[in-house]
Amino acid sequence: MKSIAGRVGVLGLGLLLALPALATIPVRGSSRNGENSSAQFWALFGPTQAATISKGTTKVTYKLQVVCPSQQVTNASNPTDEFDNGACDDGSYLFIFQLKSTATNVTVQLSGISGFVPDATSPNYGVMLCDNSQNTLELCTTGAEADLPAITFSTNATNSTATFVIPSFPNFANGKNHQGQGLTLFILTQQAVPHSIWLPHISLQ
Repeated sequence: MKSIAGRVGVLGLGLLLALPALATIPVRGSSRNGENSSAQFWALFGPTQAATISKGTTKVTYKLQVVCPSQQVTNASNPTDEFDNGACDDGSYLFIFQLKSTATNVTVQLSGISGFVPDATSPNYGVMLCDNSQNTLELCTTGAEADLPAITFSTNATNSTATFVIPSFPNFANGKNHQGQGLTLFILTQQAVPHSIWLPHISLQ
C-alpha cells in the first residue's frame, strides 16, 4: 500500500510540474496603430462618453473607441469609395474599452464578436498600453506591463464571446488627452467586409 501511495504521489507531482505556467495578459502599444499626425487614417469612432454597466453592487464605467489598426479609414485612405465611408477599408477593426472601477474580482464579457481567433503572440487581445507621446488620442493605459493585475482571458467555442477576469483595477495616473484614464482592454477582429460592422457588446458576468 505504501509503495502504491508513493507512486501515486510521484505521478501527481510529475503532472503538476508538467502543467504550463500561467501566461500574463498580452499587451499592445498604442503607437502601433498610428500617431496623432495621422489620426484621420486610424481614428474611426470615439472615444465615447463614459457609460456605466453593473451587476448587483458591482459597477464599472467604460469608454469605447474603434480604431482601424492598418490605418485604412475609408474616408481618408479611399475617399472615392462612398459605400464604405465610416468603415475600416480592409475590414480590420480594433475595439478598445477603457474601464474604471473600485470593485474587485470583476468579470467583463464582450459578446457578439465576429472575425476573431485569439492570438497571444501578435497579439489581438489584451491591454492597450501608452508606449510613447506620439499617440495621445487613443485610449490606453499609462502603467507598465509589470504593474498590470493578473487578468485572465478566455473565449467560447466559436470565439464570439470573450471574457476578461480582472482581480482589481489599478489606479494608474492620467496621461495626456486619452492616455491612462483606466484599465484599457482591446479586441482586434478581422471582419469579412468593411460594412456592416459587428460591434461587441460589453457586460458584467
